Amino acid sequence: MNPQSATRNSQSSILAVHPGALGDVILFGHLLGRLHGTVTLVAGGEKGKLLEGLGVVDRALEFDALPIHEVFTDTPLEQCRCPAMLGEHDRLISCFAGSDRSAELRLAAMCAAGSAAFLPTRPPPGSDAHLLELWADLLGVDLPTGRQSPPWAVPEAWKQDARGALREAGIDPSRSYAAIHPGSGSPDKCWDLDRFVALGRRLGRTVPAVFLLGPVERERWGRGACEAVGAEFPTLLCPPLTVLAAALAAAKCYVGNDSGVSHLAATVGTPALVIFGPTSPRHFAPVGKTVRTLAADSLEEISVAHALDRLGEWRG
Repeated sequence: MNPQSATRNSQSSILAVHPGALGDVILFGHLLGRLHGTVTLVAGGEKGKLLEGLGVVDRALEFDALPIHEVFTDTPLEQCRCPAMLGEHDRLISCFAGSDRSAELRLAAMCAAGSAAFLPTRPPPGSDAHLLELWADLLGVDLPTGRQSPPWAVPEAWKQDARGALREAGIDPSRSYAAIHPGSGSPDKCWDLDRFVALGRRLGRTVPAVFLLGPVERERWGRGACEAVGAEFPTLLCPPLTVLAAALAAAKCYVGNDSGVSHLAATVGTPALVIFGPTSPRHFAPVGKTVRTLAADSLEEISVAHALDRLGEWRG
């Protein structure tokens, strides 16, 4: 069991809900790992099972598999399916339905929660607080100094799958490699792909660079750009989150934008350089002991030389 879940006990049952993107759910996981009680996480896609497999939560439910529309109706609860699917819990912590008081009350009633907290998904205007620190303050939760949580341990089975995927990509998993993820949920947060390619070439003088591309990158850049990257660099294309977590955990270092993959790299203990432009590391920096950020008002101001300098000894 990971250190984040070691302090939990079975005296209370917590239902946690976050239907957001990977990075947001990972930050939420850092909060949940500091709570006492058994935690059931409701999240979208693979994200809940990812945190369950990493030992951060005790159980995961898929958000999209729930009849969640029932939260926004006035159908009597005994006629709804959600209560039975969610189960009864002592406490509700949610980043969903927080702007609708009626929905808040119904969601709390559906899981029979004696207490409920609805957390903001972003810091309020003018706040200097990191989102995780804001949540912790609202719940009265203590965080490690500097948000430097111990790494989440990756299961051996995931590591084996990742080694197989790396071999298929042309990488010897027993040797060092750097991981690069050039994408993000928003194109405005993405450093130029050509600069990532140039960085990969420079890193390749000491360790091979492995590019990580997901469905967003394939859709945004088109087949040609992805094939060009794959022709020059070993590439993992759309790996499952379990394989991605293990491949990141084994990397010598990682470089990426403000993205969920960057949060995952940091949280499994990979030395991670994260590039910020329109968003602020003050609010959204990934949590981990080996995280460096590089920020500018415009991503155009950040050069390959800046990234190499910030990577420092990690790239040696």
